[in-house]
Amino acid sequence: MNTPDQSTPDLLLFEEALPYAADGSFKSECPPDKKVKVEDLFKFSRGRGDLQVSVAAAVIAVFFFVFFWTQTGWSDRDLPDELGSYLAYQFGLADIEGRVTRLGRILKQSWVAPMLCLLVLVPAALWNLRSSFKEHRWRQRFLLPTSAYFELTKYVAALEFVTYFIVYTLLVPVLGYLVSTMLMGTFLPWRLGYRGRTWFMRSLLTSFAIVIVFRTLLQIKTPVSIWLYDQLPTALRGFMLTYF
Repeated sequence: MNTPDQSTPDLLLFEEALPYAADGSFKSECPPDKKVKVEDLFKFSRGRGDLQVSVAAAVIAVFFFVFFWTQTGWSDRDLPDELGSYLAYQFGLADIEGRVTRLGRILKQSWVAPMLCLLVLVPAALWNLRSSFKEHRWRQRFLLPTSAYFELTKYVAALEFVTYFIVYTLLVPVLGYLVSTMLMGTFLPWRLGYRGRTWFMRSLLTSFAIVIVFRTLLQIKTPVSIWLYDQLPTALRGFMLTYF
């Protein structure tokens, strides 16, 4: 290998020559890292896929509104003739038949909390849908991309980790909290790309520490009947059920 002169950069990626002209400037194709500002974390902006998500949110809100009348007991209510006096009594503003007023009586009824939620949810969802549709039309007008394929694939990809959680909950009654947590705690980092002996040991120790904190110290409840523990001797089975 030839010894480079003083004008040659010190970083040699190949024995034959540099991958770029030594007398020119090297420009990376990787975008430079941007500084993250706190105010940018809460900055809202609409992009591709926003209309589809807004439509889904509006449909869910309207669905809850349609079934509010039958699922909360409102349709079975028998309202009195003097509705004004009744509401004043329910809100603690007036007495009826000498009863002591109590502020907030109406809040204890089963239909009040869902109604308050719908009073916020439905208008907000419809207003958001209107704004999202205007943004969608604006993007079409200026020939900006409107396809939501990339965003939708990300939502579908997230279902993979939902599946992992379901598998984990099914493994606990079979293998116990200790083995299931250590298996999942080492598999998930590997799935995310943290591989190698060092990361494996870190994941294994972290998973074991989680079991010690939540099961041994805090005594978080787990299934009583665990298949793996049932195969152990009686004394060891009781110990594992108590602490692991």
